[in-house]
Amino acid sequence: MDSSHACARWPASAPRKPTEYLLRKNTDQLSPAMVYRLTVKGFDLKDVQDMLAISDLYSTKKIMSRIVGKSIRTIQRQGNKQPAHLNSQQSAIAFQYAKVLEHATHVFGTQKLAEEWLGRSCRYLDGEVPLDVIDNPVGFMVLADYLERIEFGVYQ
Repeated sequence: MDSSHACARWPASAPRKPTEYLLRKNTDQLSPAMVYRLTVKGFDLKDVQDMLAISDLYSTKKIMSRIVGKSIRTIQRQGNKQPAHLNSQQSAIAFQYAKVLEHATHVFGTQKLAEEWLGRSCRYLDGEVPLDVIDNPVGFMVLADYLERIEFGVYQ
């Protein structure tokens, strides 16, 4: 995707949601089945890096290594040999990180507050840090449920 194409889709004045970096579309335009198919196809490494770069928390906590299950150095070496592309499992984890950041930003009102919450231990998670449970499918579901509870004021 060339940069002129990206600019046509997202004007500079309209900030993109984390999931839009990965899907290359507004999520309102995609059905859950379409999101699934894009995840199975796999995301480009560059799109994942761009999504992580919008978050101070994500860009400083080695989230890329968590997503791909490899060191940053290995990822960089592979990226130099060929256009790097994540597999479906890695893409699903990247999507989980994007989705949680997006949902937490909506719930807390700003990305800064969302990131503060994501980086602190949480009593609801028995002292676990939300950021540390996102890459597990069950942890992701627990976070999504808890964020909904906070959003609707039904939490402990």
